[in-house]
Amino acid sequence: MAILCRLHTAYGDALMASLRAALPEEELRPWPETGDPDEIEICMVYRMEPGFLGPFRNLRMISSTGAGIDHFLGDPALPRDVPLVRVVDEEFASRMADYVLCWTMFHHRDVAHFLAAQRRREWAYRTMRPASEVSVGVMGLGQMGGLTARRLVAQGYRVRGWSRTPREIEGVESFHGREGFGAFLRGTEILVNLLALTPETRDILCASTFGQMPAGGVVISAGRGGHLVEEDLIAALRSGQLRGATIDAFRQEPLPPEHPFWTTPGLVVTPHASSTASLETTVNSFRENVRRLRAGEPLLHRVDLDRGY
Repeated sequence: MAILCRLHTAYGDALMASLRAALPEEELRPWPETGDPDEIEICMVYRMEPGFLGPFRNLRMISSTGAGIDHFLGDPALPRDVPLVRVVDEEFASRMADYVLCWTMFHHRDVAHFLAAQRRREWAYRTMRPASEVSVGVMGLGQMGGLTARRLVAQGYRVRGWSRTPREIEGVESFHGREGFGAFLRGTEILVNLLALTPETRDILCASTFGQMPAGGVVISAGRGGHLVEEDLIAALRSGQLRGATIDAFRQEPLPPEHPFWTTPGLVVTPHASSTASLETTVNSFRENVRRLRAGEPLLHRVDLDRGY
């Protein structure tokens, strides 16, 4: 039996080489060198089209190469009786918090204004508000969102948080559930999305959400493409309801050259690069789950398909 590896190209050959070194007793097949599909019992997959797993009738484990699993959950043919696991990296949350802090400061300090003025060769002075006057709301207060909220507090921002169930974080004004969502939005100038993608959170970044924020707000989304109603974001930026946005995940990736996001004023596109698991963590996590699978032990970071994470 064999392991099929469909890996992120950003690692080049390094990830495959590291996996071979970590699992010398296993037969690893780099996609598309599938061989006999009936011999594949483990798939390690970065991203796939719907139905990709269909030919592999003897699967015993499916492993994401990172924390994201929305492309698996969006596949109606996903074999729900096969365990799906993901990679959890303690440093992943730290890198995500850095990303959010970077773009929060970018929008708070209106860096776009100065970059545009430089292109015009214009000395366009502007005063800045202190962080203590800027309200940042974080949607999702799990491992990533909780650390991000604490980093923002440490920088002096007025931080609010919204989550599915009650969470308490020192220095963060917390809201939860449907009943708390409106109040959370009405006091949020910079809205940060770090939610997991579930049926309840799909399309949450929409006209209704933007309309409940104070006019001239900002959206930073490092969640999933399925959170965002793209045409609603464009409309909110064009109307001035939002003055800026930074988006890292999209419904179609890579974002096609003809997509209007590339030319929408006030919108910054980053190529799903907000945070990544380290190569070492990815390899070690996968190796341990292969060992556990062989030994009949519980798998690490198994996804609850009903909850979506």
